[in-house]
Amino acid sequence: MEGLLAQFRNLEEVLKRKIKKEPVYYVPNPGNWGDGLIREGTLKFFRDINLEYRVILPSRRNWSDWLLPSVQGGTVIYGGGGGWCKNHGNAAKYVNYFRKRFNVIVLPSSYQFSYSYPNTFFFCRDIFESKQNMPESIFCHDMAFYLGDIRMEEGSGTGYFFRWDKESSGKIDIPKNNIDLSSHGNYLSEGITFLQEISGYSVIHTDRLHVAIASCLLGLELHFYPGSYFKNYAVYQSSMQDYFDNVTFHTEYLEKRIPEENMAF
Repeated sequence: MEGLLAQFRNLEEVLKRKIKKEPVYYVPNPGNWGDGLIREGTLKFFRDINLEYRVILPSRRNWSDWLLPSVQGGTVIYGGGGGWCKNHGNAAKYVNYFRKRFNVIVLPSSYQFSYSYPNTFFFCRDIFESKQNMPESIFCHDMAFYLGDIRMEEGSGTGYFFRWDKESSGKIDIPKNNIDLSSHGNYLSEGITFLQEISGYSVIHTDRLHVAIASCLLGLELHFYPGSYFKNYAVYQSSMQDYFDNVTFHTEYLEKRIPEENMAF
């Protein structure tokens, strides 16, 4: 984990340099239970760097009501995740709204497209396609990795945690005993329950990024598969293959990727 932590120290330096003494608002990216693991890693990081902030959660009525009209100025830290892709692309809308009244820092995310907004600074969570699409962004590992090594009672058997939604590659024969765990909660759900569900097994097969990250942190044997776009393999190459043992990425399911000589390191 020490190698992973070096990137988070760089993230701390950039945040403190950009925020200075301004008010800070943290807006977690609304999503599934995997986004909940991102949120918990982010809050742990904020505690460790002694960052003072206010959490802003979505309004049940309208996402544009997230911030009161009287609140203006300071920095919005928008949570990282996969909200910048074709299938789940609301993050761009939210950040474009916030940047009109605040400086915005987007925590490590995957970017299927290129974005450029005034008053907005981006971190990416892979050094491949996301970095190519957002060359001005700075790399840092997904915030869920900041939870660090986690030890729970050792489980047994094989768990299958494949996704059923439109981000599935559609190329994997999903077993009948599959559990799409990430869809069973949301970004406010407790991470401990998520981890307990996964730790009940010793071997994990998944195409869910945060099931895979949780498996790494728990020290389980992981078989990781691609989804509908580059996200999984790019994060695997950037944050798993050089840091965790017992991780196999099943490249036989990959689509054609960009030439290696064009990768951004």
